[in-house]
Amino acid sequence: MKKRLEALIKIAETSGLPQSDLDTATEFLFHHEYGLCFDTIATQMYENNINIDLKTYSAISEAAMVLKIPIDDYSYINDLIIIE
Repeated sequence: MKKRLEALIKIAETSGLPQSDLDTATEFLFHHEYGLCFDTIATQMYENNINIDLKTYSAISEAAMVLKIPIDDYSYINDLIIIE
């Protein structure tokens, strides 16, 4: 799980998520707060209106599935998907 979330943080970084949000997610990850790490990434990508591609959406969905987070809890992220 840790590697999956590290990869998601890296994706968020290259997508333009502010450093303060990346630091918060990384801190949660360091303390094994995987759900909070995931929530921080997903929520802040949405709050910062960062567009995502289908590959990023897939990474988010796979992390959520492993964490047993219901799709309804992060379905708002669908608004960010861009089709290239």
